[in-house]
Amino acid sequence: MVESEIIPRLMLAHRNVAIEPTPAVDPARLLGRETTETFARMVVTREPASLIAFVGGLLQAGVALDTIYVELLVPAARRLGEYWDEDSASFTDVTVGLGRLQQVVRALGSRTAGQVEEAVFSRSAFFAPGPGEQHLFGLFIVEDFFRRAGWRTWVETNATAEELIDTTRSHWFDVFGMSLSVQAHADEVSDNIRAIREASRNPNIFVMVGGRLLDEHPELITPLGADATAASGGEALLVANHALLIANNQLSALTQGA
Repeated sequence: MVESEIIPRLMLAHRNVAIEPTPAVDPARLLGRETTETFARMVVTREPASLIAFVGGLLQAGVALDTIYVELLVPAARRLGEYWDEDSASFTDVTVGLGRLQQVVRALGSRTAGQVEEAVFSRSAFFAPGPGEQHLFGLFIVEDFFRRAGWRTWVETNATAEELIDTTRSHWFDVFGMSLSVQAHADEVSDNIRAIREASRNPNIFVMVGGRLLDEHPELITPLGADATAASGGEALLVANHALLIANNQLSALTQGA
């Protein structure tokens, strides 16, 4: 009901907040540790409509949407994990809170869907959580960055390794992205990447792996068999665009040479 009724009505009532913000301001004046803490507490105790209204106020004040993703939503999600570690919130509280954050991301993505200028959707990306991943918020953030930039995106949240392989065999993807948070699942992720490369309809698929473990140990990229990592959705988009630009230039040079 929240997703199908409440959020669309709130988006309709406040559509100008996201689409026509005032001139950009210094986010440091509005975002910071205190704001993150306030918002994180709201995520645990309030419904999505209140969270969207909070974000809408920041947009109206001129804070850029990408800044809100990177400096509010992601830190708030991280703070929820800290609440659990500190025993100040239950696992259920954290899980429900992350679900609310995901609804905020979907609502923001729907608000800005019409702002992609003449998107050709010529690039495609496939995202999936690594084995054993419990929370998917970071994955949804990354997918939203790509989709708002005009990419065709596909997300699987409960697929088996065989289903992931079948998807890449059946559909063309320029990029495959997977999340990894704990070392114990690294071997499984490596096996998945190897199988996906072998089965992929695109023989030159660009593979990215992100998550807490890669933030702390980026050197694991090579052993995992991936091409790159990124610390945020915006950085992942830049890396992927750059990789595809280089690949296209190389292909063009080979074609002209032939």
